[in-house]
Amino acid sequence: LKCVIQKCTTLPALEPLLEAPPNILKYVVQQFAKVLPNDLNARRQFVQSGGLQKIQEVNAEVGSKLHDYVQEINTLYPPEIVQYYSPNYADTL
Repeated sequence: LKCVIQKCTTLPALEPLLEAPPNILKYVVQQFAKVLPNDLNARRQFVQSGGLQKIQEVNAEVGSKLHDYVQEINTLYPPEIVQYYSPNYADTL
């Protein structure tokens, strides 16, 4: 499964795996972090499909690879967009 995920560049096919267990989720998020910087349409679609919101809801330990990949993805978007899709946004209003 790891090899299949690492070779997949069709990101909508990977989106259902954003709800996978953490040991698989790490590879899925890593693949998003690899592909999204090079594809503007994929970044737009990732937000519209709810992928960015699912990424924000991931509870990754600080310093873990999963956390690093989530941060890489977050840097691709303006801070306001990342904050809007974060789970605590409604509380900050």
